Amino acid sequence: MKFSPLQHHISQTATRLFQEKGYENITMADIAIAASITEDELFIYFGNKEDIILFLYLSINTDWKELVNNISDKNLSVMFEKALIAKIEIVHPYSNVLVNLLGLLLRNDKIGVYTARTSHIRTLGLQTMRKIIDGAEDSVSLNKKISHLPSLLYTIHWGILFLHLQTNDKAKTTEAIRLAVNGLKKVNNFSFFLNFFPILNDLSSWTGSLIENQSIENNAIDKQILRVIFNHRKISEGDKTCFDNNCEICFNLQIEKITYFTSQNKPIHLILPAFPAKSPNLNKVLGKLPDLSEEIALITLEDICKEINSIYQPGAFITICSDGRIFSELVEVTDEDVTKYVNGVKEIISKLNLQNVDIINLEDLLKGDNFDELRNEVLTTYAEPLEELTKRKKTDPDFLNLFNGIHRFISDDRRVLYPEKSANKIKEESKQIALKVIQHSNAWTRFLNYVYPEVVRLSIHPYPAHSEKIGIMLTKATDNWLTPWHGVIVLQEDGYVLMKKNEAEDKGAKLVFKNNQPYYYTLIPE
Repeated sequence: MKFSPLQHHISQTATRLFQEKGYENITMADIAIAASITEDELFIYFGNKEDIILFLYLSINTDWKELVNNISDKNLSVMFEKALIAKIEIVHPYSNVLVNLLGLLLRNDKIGVYTARTSHIRTLGLQTMRKIIDGAEDSVSLNKKISHLPSLLYTIHWGILFLHLQTNDKAKTTEAIRLAVNGLKKVNNFSFFLNFFPILNDLSSWTGSLIENQSIENNAIDKQILRVIFNHRKISEGDKTCFDNNCEICFNLQIEKITYFTSQNKPIHLILPAFPAKSPNLNKVLGKLPDLSEEIALITLEDICKEINSIYQPGAFITICSDGRIFSELVEVTDEDVTKYVNGVKEIISKLNLQNVDIINLEDLLKGDNFDELRNEVLTTYAEPLEELTKRKKTDPDFLNLFNGIHRFISDDRRVLYPEKSANKIKEESKQIALKVIQHSNAWTRFLNYVYPEVVRLSIHPYPAHSEKIGIMLTKATDNWLTPWHGVIVLQEDGYVLMKKNEAEDKGAKLVFKNNQPYYYTLIPE
């Protein structure tokens, strides 16, 4: 879901009016006037006042999830305490309006905290609570012994919130948080646990049934949707952990992202950072414009959406977020190359009448036409230090695998682009460039997380099956790391395969033109 600045402006304006004059006394016309917009503009984003309150709930929980993701402690009680304090800090500015809405929060069938229409917000809250539990090193045994532990902690969190809304006293709320955390510490004590295990398990089961009921109902369809996506997974070579698409570990890693949409009966939104520009290495590609490689990849994405549409009526759509602007200068590609390439992809989408796939660029998400300034805005805000990435190479096998794959591609390109340089010089230069490419790519991902806080994120890189990231196979290829913008399509009697251009020519493949553009190769005899 994309939150626009205007949505936030309208929400903040309405919240201020609700605080000053009361929720029941404010009309949509009042909100439009105060926000300095027309009623038509207002109704584009919000159908009624209840929608604005729902947006406020969602904004609060989205901000909370981001803060919890940055908690570095590994102790459950410490993480839970910091998460609750963070939630109170976010909610406190809205305390006056929320306390006046307590009756609606508890009873209203449209915006009540336990109603069907707020199930996606509860799902987001449960995701955040599971993030706390999964990130705590001392939660493993407790999570196994107490069923529905995330729901139990989420209910405790609601109790703290209601207390704060009633008192609007941070000191009293902080003391209540400490009492809750001390209780959590005692639960982790074995003798205490033995005495109170039956009560805790009954309570957690009750809260679980109360909060997670909608998730259970949607579980079957959610798994069917994930099976469709998993059918197209690109898994790291040598990964033997998962042999089919019915793995519960794989489901559990991804299912909440799907439930977020199915619980609201909304189309599933997937994003894919990809389609940057053609490689400048003419040993790999036919030129600077998209060709049959991109056509097949786009049709693959469209087919994934159609498969989901066949089992889930609201359907699915994929937004390709071109990352070419973000690291173009690192890979010897100009902004003009990126523009022509992305425009070419848009032409293919239009020509093929693809209904469920679109592509956006950096300038579609930030205002301005100076690409250097837009690039720097993303990197300044979201890029991590190169020193941190260097450390991860030594400690994170998955990161090292990613680095090695990108380093190999960059080395291949630079050997062709700079034939006068020695192999060792190319290798060393490529190491630093590969780290910067990852740095820029990660910054782009973080920026997209801000723009689209609740989407299913795909990747063009291979990842282990039991990873939070889902790699997608866009085309059949001779190399697990090869992408349409680093290769050419070769037609064979038994189908097609993506490979490097020089490999196609070594096999004696014949070049085929389309509209005067070199488009693909064929090994099929005439």
